[in-house]
Amino acid sequence: MPRTKEQFEKIREDSKAKILNTALELFAQKGYSNTSISEIAKSAKISKGLAYNYFESKEKLMEEVVQILFVEIGSMFVDLEDIKEPFEKLHKLIDLTLDWNIENADLGRLYTSLLMQEETRVIVEKVAGNFMEELFKEMEKIFRKMKIKHPAEEARIFGAIIDGVSFHILFMGKDYPVEKTRKFLKAKYSRENLM
Repeated sequence: MPRTKEQFEKIREDSKAKILNTALELFAQKGYSNTSISEIAKSAKISKGLAYNYFESKEKLMEEVVQILFVEIGSMFVDLEDIKEPFEKLHKLIDLTLDWNIENADLGRLYTSLLMQEETRVIVEKVAGNFMEELFKEMEKIFRKMKIKHPAEEARIFGAIIDGVSFHILFMGKDYPVEKTRKFLKAKYSRENLM
């Protein structure tokens, strides 16, 4: 039965998505350096040639995986857009970050491992561009609305605390006291403590 142009495009999109999802999973489990295009193709149940038809190299495949990763990370901030009150917004950011790290441990470990390896950090930096700077600017706006004396510096410190907590959640798993930390952070960054 002949296929329409739309059916071919759907098949193409599905195949590409299958390769990307498999690569994401294998990179998260085994690391970038320890995963080959052949393994990705085999695990995705496609030919190696088809994988190269979509991605000219493992680096190009990794670039798209990192883009997916940043879309995932960035998606949690959509919930913050409608919140105007700065303390509520910061507390929501704490909740979203902690919850994301619990629910997306494999993605979080992948992101961390990519930043620790020279060859992949370059890819992350290329794809991420100004993502982190934009994030710090948004946090700075929150602290500015809170009337914090040095909002840019406070945003960096807050970011470092959140990174550290995220790292511990990812590597300690259920042994990390997430709820105690959540409560502590919200108290530390409360109106009563900061004003």
